[in-house]
Amino acid sequence: MPSISAHEPDRPDYAKMAKTYFHVFLRLLFSFYDCIIDFFFGLYYNDTTRKYISGVDYPFMLESASSVARKIRNKEMSSVDVVNAYIARIAQVNGILNSVVDERYKDAIEEAKQADKMIESGEWSKERLEKERPFHGVPISTKESTAIKGMRHTFGLTLRAHETAPDDAEVIKSMRRAGAIPFVLTNIPELNMWYETRCNVYGQTNNPYDTNRTVGGSSGGESSLISACGSPLGIGTDVGGSVRMPAYFCGIFGHKPTSGMINLQGLTRKAAEHTEMSLTCPGPICKHAEDLLPTMKVLMQGSKVELDLTTKVDVAKLRFFYIEDDCGDLRVSPIQSDQLNALRKAVKYVGELTGVPPKKLVPSKWKYGYKVWRYLITQEPERLAWELTNRNGTVCWWWETLRFFTGTSPYTLPSILRLIDLNVFPKENPEWVKEVLESLLGDLKRELGDNGVLLHPTHPTTAFYHNAAHLRPWNFTYTSIINALKLPATQIPMGLNSKGLPLGVQV
Repeated sequence: MPSISAHEPDRPDYAKMAKTYFHVFLRLLFSFYDCIIDFFFGLYYNDTTRKYISGVDYPFMLESASSVARKIRNKEMSSVDVVNAYIARIAQVNGILNSVVDERYKDAIEEAKQADKMIESGEWSKERLEKERPFHGVPISTKESTAIKGMRHTFGLTLRAHETAPDDAEVIKSMRRAGAIPFVLTNIPELNMWYETRCNVYGQTNNPYDTNRTVGGSSGGESSLISACGSPLGIGTDVGGSVRMPAYFCGIFGHKPTSGMINLQGLTRKAAEHTEMSLTCPGPICKHAEDLLPTMKVLMQGSKVELDLTTKVDVAKLRFFYIEDDCGDLRVSPIQSDQLNALRKAVKYVGELTGVPPKKLVPSKWKYGYKVWRYLITQEPERLAWELTNRNGTVCWWWETLRFFTGTSPYTLPSILRLIDLNVFPKENPEWVKEVLESLLGDLKRELGDNGVLLHPTHPTTAFYHNAAHLRPWNFTYTSIINALKLPATQIPMGLNSKGLPLGVQV
């Protein structure tokens, strides 16, 4: 019998090749699936159902909140005039967008008068106002789940339809100390647990770029209003992309801070003691990057976490990396070509800026992002089946599913699907989740070090048609993995595609 030569060439790994080809086939199949969804939804949502909002009446509405604050300090305009202008703007656009769900116009105007009197009296110098009250006299908005005393606080639940907040959330108290004037609350999905903004209390919010399309969630009302120049600055919350996705779909900035830094008291049912353990983070939503840093300085006041927000960073000395796809997660849509081109444009730009081409990363465990987030969200102090009843019993998933299909359930479909997911499908192994998280964080820390920046798609598609998220339920994984890792991230707008829809990158 002939012996096998030690120098016989290696045979191809046919199993590995087959796995690769199968993965490519599934990606192509998913791309075709996405095209079918867009085609049929496009037949239903068309130009005959699309509505348009008017342009702004005052040029300052296109400026940053910081710029408006400077003009108020310099007496170039009064706080009362600014507040009244935004009230008038909301009257123009809200019938089309359905962003604003409650207002305190009368009180806001009175607070604006006091802000103007403070300037006229000379009690505070411009320098002192800029330092201690950077948003003096500027109206701001926030989502309905963020408590403002006396205003609606339903969390999108019909069982809480008449509930109001007993006190301000801590983030609102911080913004008030900085001189801001809360004047409206904006729409949310039920319990903030979906990436479209629709609930049975307030209905659906529309995208100002195309009213047939989503604004994302859960800070969708905020992003829609700010994008339409109905508010200069907003405070959102992010547990799985709830600031970044809406900001992306509406073409503006949204920042999710590092988890555990900002007091969560008054955000839905969060208490101060939940701050360090929760994935939830409050953060700014705005039209201009100029507002991100001063807002974060305000929100960080009183934080137990030391964070240097004053040292200037030389961007040319940073090291850049990028991830440009799902890294093997077959649950999510492949990144569409126009969004991929936007990411590559950003990669090219920072490469030219630093002189060093960014390095592409393909973390081996990135594909487990949804499974890790799915486990971690079950560790939050709230329990969905209890919260849906307004903490008056628990919801039975199968009974509520039957009620939904007979039109008698008070809950939205995303809540029903979440109940099914929690009760029917297998739970993740805690030890496995811990191992994956340690591996992912370890890989990122080794690559990024203390001066590395990661570029990553905010979402695989542009703003999709209303309700299409139900057929792509896992696409929020592009943002939720950052929450699972408890890292900071900023959604940066990157212009529009050929259909006039916003593009973006999270950094």
